[in-house]
Amino acid sequence: MKLVLNSITYRNSPVEVREKVSFTSQQRRFMLKKMHAEEGIAEAAVLETCNRIEFYVYAKKDFGVSGFLTELIGQVQPAAVDAWSEMSRQKTGIDIVRHLFEVAAGLDSQMIGENQILSQVKSAYAESLDCRMSKFMFHRLFHNAFRVGKAVRADTNINCGAVSVGLAAVELARREIDLSGSTAMVIGAGENAELVARYLLKASLQCLIIANRDTQKAQALASRLKTGQIIGLEDISGKLGDIDLLISSTAAVEPIVTYKMVEDVLAHRDKRLLMIDIAVPRDIDSQVNRFECVTLYNIDDLNEQISRNKKKRSSEIPKAQRIVAEFTDKFSKWYDSLNLVPVISQLTRKGIDLAHSEAARYAKDFGEAGGDKLERFAESLVKKILHGPISFLKAGADEEPSTEQLEGVDLINKMFLSQGEHEQ
Repeated sequence: MKLVLNSITYRNSPVEVREKVSFTSQQRRFMLKKMHAEEGIAEAAVLETCNRIEFYVYAKKDFGVSGFLTELIGQVQPAAVDAWSEMSRQKTGIDIVRHLFEVAAGLDSQMIGENQILSQVKSAYAESLDCRMSKFMFHRLFHNAFRVGKAVRADTNINCGAVSVGLAAVELARREIDLSGSTAMVIGAGENAELVARYLLKASLQCLIIANRDTQKAQALASRLKTGQIIGLEDISGKLGDIDLLISSTAAVEPIVTYKMVEDVLAHRDKRLLMIDIAVPRDIDSQVNRFECVTLYNIDDLNEQISRNKKKRSSEIPKAQRIVAEFTDKFSKWYDSLNLVPVISQLTRKGIDLAHSEAARYAKDFGEAGGDKLERFAESLVKKILHGPISFLKAGADEEPSTEQLEGVDLINKMFLSQGEHEQ
């Protein structure tokens, strides 16, 4: 059998290519079920994020995985075939193990150390399980990946601090105010504004207001978030008395929140108002910071912290790579131990050595002639006992070993051939 990975990632494909090769959960499950029905494929999993689409496959050595996947993608998404054929790359063997471990650890992410990828790997495994495509090999592979991801995050600072402007803004807000009891306004309905809104809601924000020039776009964002009060830009000043936090991220060329616009409201406000402007050009007039109730931050205030966080994360990469290497080495040794021929040979040799050893212990009680017979008897008994297990492992020797045979090899390794065992 062979481990194969076919993928498109942000490292070799721009977003305009990756977005063509994307699938719904229903489509991924359809493909997994098609792979389940294919005799040449034993196990499979599909990991899809905004930065990657990866097909992990455990297949027969002579099975053409690339051709099969291209044909399968054509059935599900014909328009994706050209992009997939041109840009997909393949890995095989232990390189796949190392790659998956790096993915789970956050080392292969655009934002080094990000946490979301580990839950996405777990979701891919769960999807595979539901379609009965994770068995003996992938149980071991993915659970080890989860352990790597957990170990790297526990033993290094690879995920310390925000390294995106949106997340940095929300982390700053969390340090300054209690979001769980606050009302926040997000100005904008683009990608960055949506990320900010999601981070705020994840931080248990009490109430969200979305302000945008195009209220239909704001409504679409609120629908995706399943929450949010919608207002136009002209209504912002009327809401300033009700909010605790304002974060703005638009593509406007002129300030949206001007001093004159907010003067009447903020001049008489006693409660503190935190404003964070992450737009370039700036959305909030810097003069607004003159009001005693206002604390205003802009993107430069965040960039310094983000830069420090990036350096901290980068300095942790070697430590994280050592953890990945350690787990990869252990998995590689386990994977190599599944080779049937050496296991059968070692089991036979160990059994015969044990027979000779035990016969020698009692030989003096049987005399010289009896000792030879005792040795032959012990050796014959061991061979008869091992005949069943060895026959099971050798069954279909000209074909690929079955999952049950691999499980048998793994069990034999653990019970009889593991290092450090103590013989009586």
